[in-house]
Amino acid sequence: MTTTRVPTGINLVFRVISRMMVALLVSLPIIALGVALIIYSQTDGSVPIWTGFAALISGLLLLILGFYMTAVGAFPKPTLGQGEEVQIERHPTMKPAYARIVVALPLFFISAVLYVATDFAYIFPFITFLIGSWLFFKGTMRYFRNLHITYIVTDRRAIYMFKFLYLHTNEIPVGRIVQISEKRTLIEALTGRGTVVVSSGIGSRMTISMEEIDNPGSVAEALRSMLPSTREA
Repeated sequence: MTTTRVPTGINLVFRVISRMMVALLVSLPIIALGVALIIYSQTDGSVPIWTGFAALISGLLLLILGFYMTAVGAFPKPTLGQGEEVQIERHPTMKPAYARIVVALPLFFISAVLYVATDFAYIFPFITFLIGSWLFFKGTMRYFRNLHITYIVTDRRAIYMFKFLYLHTNEIPVGRIVQISEKRTLIEALTGRGTVVVSSGIGSRMTISMEEIDNPGSVAEALRSMLPSTREA
C-alpha cells in the first residue's frame, strides 16, 4: 500500500498562484519595456522599432515559460511507501539566481540614465542594457530551473526529481549507499551552500548529486545517520 503526498484544494491553488507571481514580476517589466520602446520609436527615429519587438517577444516567451514551469512544479511529489517518512526536502539554492537579477536591475537604471540624461553615444546605454538583460535572463532561467529540481531524503532512500516537459527521477535506497561526499567551492563555503554526492556504485544512474543546496552538511549527516553500519554502531 502506498500514499501520495499531493497538495489539494485551497493549498494547491495558493501554491500555484504564489509561484506564478514570480513569473509575472520578472516578465511584466520586460513586456512594458518592449511596449514603451515601440511607442517611443514612433516619435524618435533614433530608436529602432525592432528593439521594442525583441523585448516584447522576450517578455512574452519568458511569461509563457514561467507560467508553464511554475504550474508543473507546483504538483505532486513521489509516491511514498507504507510508513515511509520524508526527512529532508530541498531545491537548489536560489542565491545565484537572485544575485544575477539584483545586479541586472542597476544596469537597467544606468542604461536609462545614459540614454535619457546624457549625451553619450547610444552604444554605451546599449552595452549596459545588453549586459543587464543577459544577467537578468540568466538569473530568471536559473530560478525556474532550480524551482523544478527537487532533492528528497526519506528514511529509506535518496531521490532526485526533475519536472519540465517530462518527469525524470533517480533514487538510491539507503541500504545500497556506499559513499557520501561533500563538495564546496570557496564562494559556496562562504555562502553556506554546496553539493552532496550520494553513490551506490559507478555510473550516473548510481549517483545522485544534490547540487547547490543550502546547509549541505546537515543533509550529508542525515544520510550518514541512516546507513546500516551507523545504525548498528
